[in-house]
Formats: sequence, C-alpha cells, structure tokens
Amino acid sequence: MMSKPTPEKAPAMTQTSMMPDQASTRRIRLRHHIVELDDGHEVGVSVGGQGAPLVFLHGLVLSRRAYLRMLSRMAGLGFQVVAIDAAGHGDTHNLPRDAREFDHRVDLTLRALDVLGVSRAVIAGHSMGGRMAIQLAARAPERAMAVVLLDAAAGARFDETIPTVLRSPRAAARIVLGAAYDTQRDPFRLGVAEQSRYLRMLAAVWMRNARRPSGVTGAARAIVQSGDYSPLLRKMRDHAVPTFVLHGENDLVVPFDSARDIADDANGTLYCVPGAYHSWMIANPRQGADAFRQLLRGALGDVLRDTANALGMKDFTDAACWEDALISPDALVRELNGDTVEELGIEDPEHVELQPIRRACRPCWTQRMRWVQRTYRRPAARSQSRSRQPAHAV
Repeated sequence: MMSKPTPEKAPAMTQTSMMPDQASTRRIRLRHHIVELDDGHEVGVSVGGQGAPLVFLHGLVLSRRAYLRMLSRMAGLGFQVVAIDAAGHGDTHNLPRDAREFDHRVDLTLRALDVLGVSRAVIAGHSMGGRMAIQLAARAPERAMAVVLLDAAAGARFDETIPTVLRSPRAAARIVLGAAYDTQRDPFRLGVAEQSRYLRMLAAVWMRNARRPSGVTGAARAIVQSGDYSPLLRKMRDHAVPTFVLHGENDLVVPFDSARDIADDANGTLYCVPGAYHSWMIANPRQGADAFRQLLRGALGDVLRDTANALGMKDFTDAACWEDALISPDALVRELNGDTVEELGIEDPEHVELQPIRRACRPCWTQRMRWVQRTYRRPAARSQSRSRQPAHAV
C-alpha cells in the first residue's frame, strides 16, 4: 500500500486564451451533437471552447454528460474540448455482435475523430476512458500531443487482477461492492446540495445506459479480455508520448499501485490526489479543472509550448492559432462548435492538491519534438495557407 504521500450568463465571445489568470475560472457552454459515421453508426459528441484540441473519453457505465461541469471549465482554460461517448454508452449506438474486442471500441473513437477532423489532440480519459486513451496513443502516437490519465483502468497489477472476475463470482462481487462504496466516498466531503446534485446526475446517466445494458456489459467484458497493457504503455514510452497520470490516493476501483505501474511503463509523470477516490473529478468538477490548470502551468504547458514552436506558432497561448494550425477549415468539428464561444460565467477556482510521486525523463520529450517538427510543420503550413485564402462567393 502507498504511504500518504449559478452565475448569470455573460456575453458571447469569439476568442479564448490559454493559461488564464489564477484569480478566476471561466465556464464555457458545450454543444451536444450526434455524428453519423460512414457506415451509419451514430456517436454522441460534445464540443466547446477554442484552443488546443483536447479529446475526453469517459468511464465505464457513464457517458460524456457525467463530466460536463468539469469539461466546461476545462474549455475555459483555453482548450477546444471534444468529448465522445464510447460504444453502447450515452448517445452512441452499441457495436455489432462480431465486434466484441476492446480494439473495436477504440477503432470507433478513432473513426469518430476522423469524421470530426481532429487529427491531433491532448487525449484525456477517466477509468475505462484512460484505458482507451492508452491504446489510442500507442496505436497512433502521432495523434497524441500528450496523454492525461485520470484514475485509468490499467497498470500491471490491475491487469493481473481483473481476469479473476470471470473465474470467481466472489471476486466479481467484491469489485462491484468496492466500486459502489467508492462512488459515494468522493462526494462525502461536499455539502448536502452538491452531494444531491452529484447523485442525481449519476442516476440520470446510469438510467440512460441501463436501457441498453448490453453496451455496458459488453464494454466490461472487453476490458477483462483485453489483456496486459504494459506493452502498449511501453510503446507510448518508446514514442516519447508525454504522459501525465493523476490518481486518487484511496481509489478502490483501480488501486494506486496500478498508477505507479502505468507511470513506470510509460515514463509518465505521476501525481497522487490525497484523500481522493476513483471519481473525484466528477464529484468536484472545479477540482478536476484545477488539476488541468496546474498541469498547464507546469509540464503540460511546456509540452504545448514546444509543440506550438514545432508548428511554427508565434504564441502558444493564442487559442485561435491552435485551431488554424491543427483543424482544417472544412473540418466538421468547426461547424459543430460554431463561430463563437459562449461564456456561462466566471467563478473562483477551487484548488486540488497534486502530490508529485514520479517525474518523467524529459530528454525523451526533447527527442519527440524533433519528430513533431518533421510530422507537423508541413500539414500546419498547408492548413494556415488554406485559412488565409479568401472564401468564394456562392
């Protein structure tokens, strides 16, 4: 075991800036859509904000809507947030019966990103979404500017333990009971009104998924059968994908030792969230957003600054420049996001303690920047050239 290491609506605006003032936190409205893929498969997507693209992947039994309060604040930090429902969750249809592997679920996410026109982004995921983010970054490292894993369902010890669920009903019951207890622990420190809001939101999300239980059970089975993710984490390390692992100290679903395994295998930076359980960022979305704020002011900010330099951007804090550099003018995500960014309100940030446990080896990131320069500069130049061309009258 580890030692304890509603505001009034503001006027719409057209541009945001990364790394905002610590004195305030802005909330940005996300727009909700259902996107149809080439084969007719429908995928639920929420988009909002302007800046460096950030793709968010949710946890098992949940959907993107469980994280909207956190995501709206993350958009206020200067990200263009793209949250996607996994197969059989939320507004996304389940996969056909012959597509039962976890690979197929990641494939669906990649296809959705292709249709949206999001080729490169910061990839963030919670729990099951963290496991998906690992596979996505290992398979397509050129698409991940960085990876942020929030209590990710991975790590050598987690992967060794989870197959026992299929062999032992007692082990399965223990995990289910532990997860149920864990779910109620994160909001325990909140006020009564906040606790009630949190539990109502979870109930609404769970009830929606319960209408199609095969989506959740199929995803759970796919996780159990997906095997050891250590080789994928080592692929991320070999490709020098900047990886940030944030994990609740008291997580009962994925114990903290698994986060150590993830960080060691991926050469990631590991932070412990003292006293937190598995879903701390949902129970207190202000603290979830503050975690990203702190990352932006530290190593994640350094990664984005280096990437911006490789892209030929003059100012990495200029959110509009990210869109010009990475999102093509005719990309669907531009249409879904609209022409303006709508601010919902401004509030004081709520600090969350991030206790550093492990630091990544930075020379690997330096090597990656050379690769980024070769990979990104030409596509970015073409995108910027297209964006400067005058539109033709219709």
